[in-house]
Amino acid sequence: MKIVCAFALAALLARATRAHAAATAGERLLTAVGHGHLRGTPRLRPQLSFRVWLGAFVATSLVYLVHMDIESSAVGRWPSLDPWLHTYSLPVFALLAVGVACAWRFASWLHEVEDYVERTFQRVRRILTHALVTSKNYHRPADDSAPRRRFGLSFESRPPPLTA
Repeated sequence: MKIVCAFALAALLARATRAHAAATAGERLLTAVGHGHLRGTPRLRPQLSFRVWLGAFVATSLVYLVHMDIESSAVGRWPSLDPWLHTYSLPVFALLAVGVACAWRFASWLHEVEDYVERTFQRVRRILTHALVTSKNYHRPADDSAPRRRFGLSFESRPPPLTA
């Protein structure tokens, strides 16, 4: 379980690093094009959701209680609340639920950053597409006597090799 949690945390951090780098690149691109962004990158706010904490606490403590009751019923005892009452499991699950709530907040912030990156690059794409469309609408000169225009592909051919 520790290894899975470590890999999950590493994947979240790598994703956050890529998202933040993409957000910075998008802001630089908007600045280079000459358009500032309306608001900055979303900030990670230090707040926890009570509902997420409560859900994680109830889920982990119930899984532990069911697991211990299955073990005690295999021995021949009746299921009870003893695993909760006679151990320090509830405070441990409360702290584990705080960790889950922190990870949930981090994941929701990461989702906000990725949405910001997507909106930023859509805006850059719209600006550059508009600039490209307006630049393609140029007028040809009235004098169309350029060599390529007059001679076509023969102008592009190579001269014969020099012979000595």
